[in-house]
Amino acid sequence: MSAGSATGTGSDSSDTGTGTGATGRKAARGAGKDAAGTGALPFACPAALAEPPGLAALRELGGLARLPTATGDRAWLVTRHADVRALCGDPRIGKSHPDPARAPRLWDAALLGPETNHATAVADHRRWRSTLTEAFGARRVEQLRPRLQASFDALLGALLDTGPPAELCADLARPFALGVICDLIGIPAERRDAFAAWSDRVRRVPDPGGTADAAERRGLDRIIGELLDQRRRTPADDLLSELATRADGPDSARPGALRPDELPHTLSGLLLAGYETVATRLPYGLLYLLADPAARTALAADPGLAPAAVEEVMRLAVPGGSWMPRYARADLEYGGGRIAAGDLVVFSFQSANRDERVFPAPDTLDLGRTPNPHLAFGHGKFFCLGAGLARLELRIAYETLFRRLPNLRLGCAPEEVRVDGVSVTGGLHTLPVNWGRSNDR
Repeated sequence: MSAGSATGTGSDSSDTGTGTGATGRKAARGAGKDAAGTGALPFACPAALAEPPGLAALRELGGLARLPTATGDRAWLVTRHADVRALCGDPRIGKSHPDPARAPRLWDAALLGPETNHATAVADHRRWRSTLTEAFGARRVEQLRPRLQASFDALLGALLDTGPPAELCADLARPFALGVICDLIGIPAERRDAFAAWSDRVRRVPDPGGTADAAERRGLDRIIGELLDQRRRTPADDLLSELATRADGPDSARPGALRPDELPHTLSGLLLAGYETVATRLPYGLLYLLADPAARTALAADPGLAPAAVEEVMRLAVPGGSWMPRYARADLEYGGGRIAAGDLVVFSFQSANRDERVFPAPDTLDLGRTPNPHLAFGHGKFFCLGAGLARLELRIAYETLFRRLPNLRLGCAPEEVRVDGVSVTGGLHTLPVNWGRSNDR
């Protein structure tokens, strides 16, 4: 995740040169959905177990839909699996905007807004990925397994000692996700509650102009800068120490290395992404699994199905709809239409992951789905570096829960579970569960 800022007022002022004129409307047949009641982006998700209304119809129309956003700007919405893959891999699509203060935006929040370093954005992104790929590589992630398992066992053990019922968002998913990413990066225990509170604040919308988020982010960057200074003096076995050492040592002169002044902002972004992905997806996926009698029975009988469950959870359980706002770096033709430089392009991974052309019975949770080419972690240059870590966290959670609590069940009807509709990353407000006392060990 990345953060930008500012209101968008300058890219939607006319029907010339922005894809909103006759050429844009002809190519983006979904543009007619403005009048048909699709509404502004991002679409609301009134039912936790269904995609937002309107996405399926837009997929059938094909092309890219030209739609208004919550800020009054306009965006190209990409809904089909093939289109999302193609444009995610297109070098003319990126995170930055040449004039961030006037960039069209998806929502009133700085989180996931445009980056400001337009001239160097492509090179900066390569340096960022090059520096951090090793930290989230398969070998390092696998080495974390014992620590992750011990952490989850301890949290679950505390819930079992208290006894049913339980609330899994606040009492299991969030502390588990927070502990994992903070341990990896090196955030001390006394700072973690403050970080969790910060995360809750910056993902709220609306925040006109992103001013509150920008101020919060600067404060967190300062804290991480202080921790980096401490690690330079006294290194530890964590990412803070590793990156501080690289930035100050021989690697600092290596082409592509991150500069010391870039590290605080980079690490605060990693903290947020690593925490929110698992904190929201773990309970959301569990809702899907517990609401499906066949899936619940299969996992209780064979927790070894957890890896397949993780992939279906990632495909279906999409907090907030997984809207990814990006910007065209140059004019490009796609699907017969013209996307202008500076236009907002929004990828709907939720829609791509329910594309009937790729996934048979796309609304069905299928633990035997093979292959499962979902795009929940993005694609190409936008593929999530922490995908391996997130997969391991979810696998441990589902394996352990269904092994130790084969009678785990929802504490309310599935339709009573509410989606968090006032945050960028979404998720569930709460997930109440229950289980039989005789099966809690």
